[in-house]
Amino acid sequence: MKRYALAVLVVVAALVAVAAAMLILGSGETAAAAEPAKGKADPHSQAAKALAQPLDRFGLALLQRQASTSATGNVVVSPVSLHAVLSMAFNGASGQTAEEMRRVLGLDSMDLAALNQGWADLIWLSQSGEKHEVSIADSLWLRDGFPFRPSFLDTNRDYFAAEMRSLPTEPAQAADEINSWVEKHTAGRIKDIVTADSFDAQTILALFNTVHLKVKWEYFDKKDTQPAPFTLASGERVQVPMMKAPDLEAPVAQTATYDAVALTTDGPVTVWVIVPKGSETAESLLEGLDADQLEALYAKAADGQGSLELPRFTTKYTADGLKENLAAMGMPRAFSPDEAEFPGIADVAPERIFIQKAVQKTFLDLNEEGVEAAGASGLIMGVTSAPMNLFQIRADHPFLLVLTENATKAPLFMGLIRDPR
Repeated sequence: MKRYALAVLVVVAALVAVAAAMLILGSGETAAAAEPAKGKADPHSQAAKALAQPLDRFGLALLQRQASTSATGNVVVSPVSLHAVLSMAFNGASGQTAEEMRRVLGLDSMDLAALNQGWADLIWLSQSGEKHEVSIADSLWLRDGFPFRPSFLDTNRDYFAAEMRSLPTEPAQAADEINSWVEKHTAGRIKDIVTADSFDAQTILALFNTVHLKVKWEYFDKKDTQPAPFTLASGERVQVPMMKAPDLEAPVAQTATYDAVALTTDGPVTVWVIVPKGSETAESLLEGLDADQLEALYAKAADGQGSLELPRFTTKYTADGLKENLAAMGMPRAFSPDEAEFPGIADVAPERIFIQKAVQKTFLDLNEEGVEAAGASGLIMGVTSAPMNLFQIRADHPFLLVLTENATKAPLFMGLIRDPR
C-alpha cells in the first residue's frame, strides 16, 4: 500500500497547498464559522497571498515528516489546520521559542502583524461568496480564573475569529466538549480527537482549529468506474475502483519526473493530481519538493486534452507522533517545561507555559461526484506547576466564619452565617 498511500498524500498536499495559495478555504455542511473582525474578503489581499508560501513550506515539511514516520498506509495532513493553532500560540511566544516556531512555520521575514493579518484575510476569503463549500473555525479553551493576557485573547479573537470557551476542570468533560465542538465543525467527519488523558492538573489552555470542505466536479461517470489493478510499492497488484475521465480538458504540467493535472470544482477548490513517472517514486518525489517547486508546478500548468484514471477512495488519518515530529522539525523548546517561552499568553513567572500535546486528525473522500475533506488540529498547553489554587467562591448560601489570632491561630470568633441581611 505504500506507493498508493504516497500517491494519495501528494494529491492531498497539493490540494491543501493550492487552497492556501489561491486563498480558497470556505464552508461545507458544518456549523457556521465566524469571520475575523480584523479581516477582509479581498481577493487581492497581499497579506493573505504572502501567507501561501509559508503554508507550502510548513505543509511539505510536515507531510515529509509524517510520511517517514508512517511506513505504511495513507498519510493525509492539513497544513492549514495545524499552522493555524501554532500561529495562535505563536502570538504568546518570545525569545528562542519564538525563533524556533518562526522557522518551523516557514515565516522567514514575515512579522507577527503580517502573519495575523494574513490569517484574518484568508479566513474571511474562505467564507465569502454565496455558498460555503469550505470552512475554517478556531477556538481557545481557557481555564477559568487563570491570568491570561487580554492582548493574547484579543488578538486571537480579532484575527482568527477564535471562540473563547471555558475549559472544564474535569478531564472527561473537557474531552467531551472539545470533541463535540470539533465534530460539529467538521460535519461529523472528525470524532474523538482528544481523550480524558489529554488533560491534567497542569493544563490551562487548549487551542483547536477545524477545516472542512465539500465540493463537486463533473469529470467522472459512475458507469465508467471499474475494478482495475493498482501496483503497490512492494510490486503487488491489487484491484481498486478506478474512475475514468476519457475526454478530459484541464490544465496539465508534465516533466521528466511527474505528470500533474488540475481538476476544478464547483467551489473555490482545485484538486491537483501529481503522478510520479520513470524511476521516481511518490516518496522520492515528495522528498524533492519544496515550496518554490510547488509554485512553479502551478505556474507551469497549461490547458491540455487527454484522459485520467483516478482511484475512488475514502481514508482517515491520525497524526501519531506529531509532538515529536514538530520538535524534530525545529521547535523543541515549545514542548519543554524547562525552556518554553510563552510570556505573551499569561503572566505566571517564574513558572513556564509549554505545549503538552499536539494532535491532528483528517478525513478525505474522493469519488465520482466530488471531494470532501475534513481536518482538525489542537494544542494542549500547561503550566510547569499545577495552576495557582485557582478558584471561584460564592458565599450565596449559609456559611461559616472563623476569626483567628495571627500568632497562635487561636479562634477568637466562630460563626455560622445563615442570613447576612
